[in-house]
Amino acid sequence: MTRPRRRSILGVVGVLVAVGAVACGVPGATAAGPGPTTIGAEWRSFRADVTGIRPGSDDHSLFVQVALPGKDPGCVREPRIEQVVEAKTDIRADVVYSTRPAAGGCQDKVPAEVRLTTADPIADRTVIFNADTGNAWRKLGAGWGHCDRQGTCAPPADHCDPAWIGAAASAAGAESPGTTRTCEPGWLILDLRKHQGEPPARTAFRWGNPGWTAFAQARSGGCAEILAAEPKFPVALCKALPAPA
Repeated sequence: MTRPRRRSILGVVGVLVAVGAVACGVPGATAAGPGPTTIGAEWRSFRADVTGIRPGSDDHSLFVQVALPGKDPGCVREPRIEQVVEAKTDIRADVVYSTRPAAGGCQDKVPAEVRLTTADPIADRTVIFNADTGNAWRKLGAGWGHCDRQGTCAPPADHCDPAWIGAAASAAGAESPGTTRTCEPGWLILDLRKHQGEPPARTAFRWGNPGWTAFAQARSGGCAEILAAEPKFPVALCKALPAPA
């Protein structure tokens, strides 16, 4: 059997042919060459669709949230960060993964995270992925937001935007974004796992300046533990929730 080999996309800029990744249902992904057509085809590298950023565990890291094709193991492997270039005002990197098609298994998108680590503190530098300068990211209050193509950076208006939810999870000390159980403009419930091997715990947040603030944790389903901490929490948002999972 021919050993799978990576195909570098370094130096690819400008117009790229959107083949293979489009077939696997990842909007915005671009291919470095013709897409594979059979299960036995060679693994190739594609640029990932970045959906959000959340703060890392220190001032030299970020967790980059991406959408990848398919739940089938044959669809994707090795999501990763390549070619990190740091400057005084910005950080540039490629977010890529390897893929080949698997029959019928690449249509659904699945979330994943990769860790970006920098040599110098990230501070207030703009972050640009996959040479997409028109869709830069910038630290905005407690979270990270998308800068528009005119260079204007503003916090997402939607309090349930992945940037705000990711910031809430990081502020709570979670190792991943967890599972969003409910979110509306003033209230948020996440099931979070702080350490590998620990059972998840439910955390309730209220919206305020500059973002989400945790006010209660719960180990059981329903509303009892949340309402004990905040009687104003809307019962409709928690009464039907199962135990954290």
